[in-house]
Amino acid sequence: MTISTKIFNQQTIADLGRLSDQLGGLQDQVASGKKSIKPSIDPIATSKLHAAKDLQSSVQRYRGNVDRVESRLADSDLALNQLQNIMIRMKELSIQSSNGTLTHGDRLAIQKEVIQHKSAIVGIANSRDAQGQALFGGYQTKRDPFELSLDGSVSYNGDDGLHSLPVSSSLSIASGIDGISSFMRLPTSQGSKSIFEIVHEFEIALERSEIDTARANITSSYGAQLKFEIGPIPAPQTIQIEGPEGLVDVTADMVSGTMATMIAEVNKSTLQTGVQAAASDDGNTIVLTSTSNKPFSVSNLSMDGVNGAEIVPKSSIKLKEILGSGVLGAEVLLVDQDSGLSVSWSGFDEVIDHFALVQAQVGAYATTAEMQSEILARKELTVAEAISGIEDADLTAVVTELQSLLVNRDALRQVFAKVGQQSLFDLIR
Repeated sequence: MTISTKIFNQQTIADLGRLSDQLGGLQDQVASGKKSIKPSIDPIATSKLHAAKDLQSSVQRYRGNVDRVESRLADSDLALNQLQNIMIRMKELSIQSSNGTLTHGDRLAIQKEVIQHKSAIVGIANSRDAQGQALFGGYQTKRDPFELSLDGSVSYNGDDGLHSLPVSSSLSIASGIDGISSFMRLPTSQGSKSIFEIVHEFEIALERSEIDTARANITSSYGAQLKFEIGPIPAPQTIQIEGPEGLVDVTADMVSGTMATMIAEVNKSTLQTGVQAAASDDGNTIVLTSTSNKPFSVSNLSMDGVNGAEIVPKSSIKLKEILGSGVLGAEVLLVDQDSGLSVSWSGFDEVIDHFALVQAQVGAYATTAEMQSEILARKELTVAEAISGIEDADLTAVVTELQSLLVNRDALRQVFAKVGQQSLFDLIR
């Protein structure tokens, strides 16, 4: 009888323990709203849940990439907006500086503003994203990609790498644009230039506006003396002569100290212009005179290799009007036509058009990122619903089962207590 009582007690306690474990599990499900999914309980549901959560983790990683792409593109778009505002102001300044009523001091004042705008452009080009990485440095994101030197030039320390991040198993989206294609290679009528070169050339043109000119008018009947400042290597020189009879572009291959080729070409067009050329007494200059003693002009000097204003012109013409026998007027320095302030007008128009296209490219990337974000949002919802269907508990069924087990546990406790109070003699009466 002692053995039987012991076994009964052990079994009853074990049953109560199992009921307590089941009740604890059901109470956890009621509290969390989730099923207790384990391989030992439901291997199929466990496998499906692991697969769904792996997909959810993948979608979340892609979501993080899309958010990063959208953030960088938004920063890039803001920077380009600021840049466009500055370039519009630069265009206004270029038009203002070409006003003939301005003094050299007025243009130098404009130059001061241009210098400040150039510094601002460098700052915009060195913009960084929320993580401190350069927006326009290509793959070189740690240091500033653009560096302003003491001489006013700007160098690029980045590369032409294009950042992109995967936003799905088959799609990557660019998160910005590189500094070379956006800032350093702008197509212009003078060839490919950087935005910094265009601004710097405008700055130089403002500074030299008192010295350089693209046109000289000769009113003296004695004509004018022209001295070509050229190098020792033969190079084509073009000048535009407008005389009483008409206008002609004259081109000649010239080298330092040799005036004969230009004299010959000018005289070939004398009937069309009414202007003739001759060598000076010393042979180092050309004397242009009108065949009818009427005014004429020399303008639009052009030579290869000059695409903008220069601090020290590669080629120029020192022109002095002859006022009388042995009497010369003030020296006028004719420079390449691409050095003039008027070139800045079209230059800034081209810059504005270029950055409008760059901004459109950023917008296209942003649109793609936005579309992918919507796709990922739908995937996130679908995966979340699938996971919910697997692990969410049916609270009605759980509560019903919980109440049933509570009744069974209480009944078992009462039976155990009642039986424990009786002896063998009570059972055999």
